[in-house]
Amino acid sequence: MLLDETHEFLVPDYYEHFACKMGACRSACCEGWPISFSLDDYYHLMSQECSPELRRKLDTALHIKLSPTPDAYAEIAPRFDGACPMRMEDGRCALHAEMGVGALSYVCRLYPRGVRTHNGFECSCANSCEAVLELLFSRDEPIEFVKKELSFTLPRQSQPTIRFETMGKEQEIRLWLIRHMQNQTLPMPQRLMAMGHALAALDEALAARDVQQVERLLRGQKRIQPLKPKELSQGHLDFGLRFASGLIELLDQRSDSIRAYGEDALAYFDGSFDRYVKARDHFEAVLPKWDVWFEHMMVNHMFFARFPFQDRPVSLPDEFIALCAVFAMLRFLGIGHMRDQADPSHFVDVAAAVFRLVDHTAFDHYAAGMMKELGCDDWDRVHDLISL
Repeated sequence: MLLDETHEFLVPDYYEHFACKMGACRSACCEGWPISFSLDDYYHLMSQECSPELRRKLDTALHIKLSPTPDAYAEIAPRFDGACPMRMEDGRCALHAEMGVGALSYVCRLYPRGVRTHNGFECSCANSCEAVLELLFSRDEPIEFVKKELSFTLPRQSQPTIRFETMGKEQEIRLWLIRHMQNQTLPMPQRLMAMGHALAALDEALAARDVQQVERLLRGQKRIQPLKPKELSQGHLDFGLRFASGLIELLDQRSDSIRAYGEDALAYFDGSFDRYVKARDHFEAVLPKWDVWFEHMMVNHMFFARFPFQDRPVSLPDEFIALCAVFAMLRFLGIGHMRDQADPSHFVDVAAAVFRLVDHTAFDHYAAGMMKELGCDDWDRVHDLISL
């Protein structure tokens, strides 16, 4: 059942400037992933008149799922090469081009927008879209969040489960954590660790229902002492390479592009600290605003995913560890891939691929488990990893 929703949504300030690149995308949003259709979308599409050529494509590409539900009844599966069979040679969607936006599934109509209608109306755009990343990388100032009246036609959304005590302050807590990520007086690893310690202090206060302590934290009256930067060593690199190797093995059936980026980087570094340092220095030279870019990516991801209240049966510390895994993977793959590149678009492609994996799978859940297996339930080791 589709509902017309018009509300005042909290959105990041870039939202109104987003525009789809249409056929100009280097890596289309549908690449490598099945496109789901609700029961309503499926029968609406199948009842429409279209050209014989498009009907032949639909007859071979659109399938009812093995375990259909009203929200996910059918899907268009990618071809053997990962491409969507509806994508035309000029990069546009054949459904959209011939039949208009009304023929698309609600997933395609909305993407890369993520609309939330529970626990506060929010809307933002996913980092898995290269146009979103390019928009974020075109700015220096921190992302701000503003109210904007928006209208959407949406399927009924299920009520997410908030698995932690929030004392009715879910959105306030999330924006407070985002402000830690935007503290430009600290290097990125120290921002992450300061946010992690702030989250741990908040978790303790919430569990005790200590209203005064929660208020002191959210108002910045209780200071979190940042950790000192790490001096990198061969030991840090060895640990980071073990993490990357384990992650790539884990991703074997989940993302061909991420696995290819990772295997290439591992083969190049081959355990050499000197090679890694050289590649890292090159990365930071050709992307002199890399720390600003990472800030924008992490902040946008946190807001889009409603970090740390992401409706998963894991603890708040595990949510933090998973966020560190996202940062570490972005950094490692970015440095590895950019070692002989100077065009920033190559980093955009890597980062978008990372977030396609993060957004479309349970990455945060299994990455946290893998990091703990490697000893990253110790926060000093987490600091080691994100400092590479």
